[in-house]
Amino acid sequence: TLDIYAPIANRLGMHHLYVQLEDLGFKALYPLRYRVIKSMVEKAKAHRLELTKKVEQDLTISLDALGIPFQRIYGRQKHLYGIYRKMKKKKTSLAEVTDVFAFRIITASVDACYRILGVLHQTYKPLPNRFKDYIAIPKVNGYQSLHTTLFGPYGVPLEVQIRTEEMNKVAERGIAAHLIYK
Repeated sequence: TLDIYAPIANRLGMHHLYVQLEDLGFKALYPLRYRVIKSMVEKAKAHRLELTKKVEQDLTISLDALGIPFQRIYGRQKHLYGIYRKMKKKKTSLAEVTDVFAFRIITASVDACYRILGVLHQTYKPLPNRFKDYIAIPKVNGYQSLHTTLFGPYGVPLEVQIRTEEMNKVAERGIAAHLIYK
């Protein structure tokens, strides 16, 4: 599953299925590691919710002040296998990885995506060399989004994705979602 089916789902842009397959494969292959990471993520939930609320409020205030339209801002939890993979890749402890929060901002237009990026970089300081423009240069599977990493409140790194509703549908459900949308 981890070597064949999950990568196929990812290649097709089927993010929900990809995440589910990775977490199921991780749980079956490494049950103890899975339980430890899941337990630690659940213990950090209260802190994560508090930080998520603060970031959502800060960004909403900043965007509203400049009149930049957006549909929604929300924090999200990284999936367990993604956390594990990041720990292995960076050779870090679980505590260091679970402090990375991920946010997504959905807006109506490509122009608004770039304007929101500017507001983010004014609100929180961006980390150097941590910006990707997948709108101008989409991934092979059709994925489009702006990615940036910021120093958030209390110095906590925030990973942020900015995209339109259509881009979000393609990212979540795959390229078939784009064809159905059209």
